[in-house]
Amino acid sequence: MKKLQLLLTILVLALLIVAGCSLNSSSSVKTNDSTAESKEGATPKKGGQLNIAFDTDISNYDPLQGNSGNDHALLYPVYDTLVNFNAQLEPEPGLAESWDIPDDKTIILHLKKGVTFHDGTPFDAEAVKFNIERAIAPDSKVSDLKNVESVEVIDPQTAKLKLKQPDSSIILALSDRSGMMVSPTAVQKYGKDFGQNPVGTGPYKLANWVRNSEIVLEANEKYWQAGLPYLDKINLKIMPDENSRLNALKSGQVQLFWNVSPDNTQSLKNDKNIVLNSKMKVAFQNMYINTKLAPFDKKEVRQALQYAIDREAIVNALTFGEGEPAYQTFPKEYWASSPDIKIPFDPEKSKSLLKAAGEPSVKFDVYVPNLPFYQRIAEAVKGQIKEAGFNMNILTTEANKGNTTYFNEKRAQAWFTFWSGRPDPQQTMNSLISGDAFYNAGGETSPEKEELIAKAAVTYDQKERAKLYAQINKIAILDEAMTIPVFFAPATAAMSPVVQGFEGTLLGKPKFSFLWLDK
Repeated sequence: MKKLQLLLTILVLALLIVAGCSLNSSSSVKTNDSTAESKEGATPKKGGQLNIAFDTDISNYDPLQGNSGNDHALLYPVYDTLVNFNAQLEPEPGLAESWDIPDDKTIILHLKKGVTFHDGTPFDAEAVKFNIERAIAPDSKVSDLKNVESVEVIDPQTAKLKLKQPDSSIILALSDRSGMMVSPTAVQKYGKDFGQNPVGTGPYKLANWVRNSEIVLEANEKYWQAGLPYLDKINLKIMPDENSRLNALKSGQVQLFWNVSPDNTQSLKNDKNIVLNSKMKVAFQNMYINTKLAPFDKKEVRQALQYAIDREAIVNALTFGEGEPAYQTFPKEYWASSPDIKIPFDPEKSKSLLKAAGEPSVKFDVYVPNLPFYQRIAEAVKGQIKEAGFNMNILTTEANKGNTTYFNEKRAQAWFTFWSGRPDPQQTMNSLISGDAFYNAGGETSPEKEELIAKAAVTYDQKERAKLYAQINKIAILDEAMTIPVFFAPATAAMSPVVQGFEGTLLGKPKFSFLWLDK
């Protein structure tokens, strides 16, 4: 078995070498220990246009209708959230400058004064009521606020949320899609077309959007935070091919390249003209499997797939050891993670489980985004699981199309992409793990798991919450095998030294709104 693992690792490394040789790089080999934080003592400068190379287009500019974890970076500039968070995912004031929790089923939000939407509509408690009621409406794809029973306007700057039951995730949920404030006037004006005509309170307005090509954001001159934003314009160029993004950065066509793969990170460390910012994130590479469709309607088949993957070999080969195997839904440095959960690489156990399921060999199709790094991951997994009896057929597709085919239409057996993570662990339970979660396409569940998820929601003690999440992960990942986590890897941005103010967060979703250019 050790010889086989070594051979698999060598095979994956060979794939990486081939991919790496295709990069057009003229960098000299010099040490670069820079980070992307602002120069110490430097005063931010106003003006200029920042060009960013981004890998995928936004799925929908209506925050409640999108289905991609990549959307957030493109939503943040247009929409402020009621709550913000810092690099460690701790809540901070946003459009709600403070909040009170007088009892475990009541949250009172105290709102910023003098804020208006891009179309001049006042931001006030009525707007908050409109947005939250919209977030909990039946046609919303966001379930983070499902425990909100009602919203009451106390006065123009105060809104009260009444909960059906205590929910420890609500505050940080308001830093996510649910807390992105849209203009009630614009929603009523555009109806179903609001997603093509977004209006928020954010530092930028959407000026132009060419599908799968370019998004142009222009500064909101009446932004409520004095002196912000610094940039006049942000031009996001949609470039699915990483070589194109890398070459655009090196040629000066863009000043920031988001979502750098681990192999390119290694080469860029030696480029004195490029600054890197890397931080481990709660997102992980994941194979979503529809438990209602054969062959994954059999639990033993799903469990066999878990044991057929050598996660450590993949981490070493594809992330150069900078990632970590994913045995659960949270990385090691996150407080909700459990050190006791591990999925051993055990092809013999996998074969035994397939035999017990009456399926000595299993063939299935998996959709994979048409991005080289994802395809290399899928190829590595395909080679590993073949030994246990799995024949995995890889079908490449555009990322948003894959999301729609799998999550919305539920037509695919499997979708190999990533779970983007959420600010609060309960959101991951609600959105990915629970039986009625949008991202749980097969609806896999059990009474025990649902009871634990409900208990975690009403528990505010962090240590107790962590224990409950460990139990939930053991059931969902080890027993139900409802989804197949593979590995965590740092989120990395590469940029020109003139780009200032970038800070990575544990969420791994970049915020471009308050960057500036030191020219």
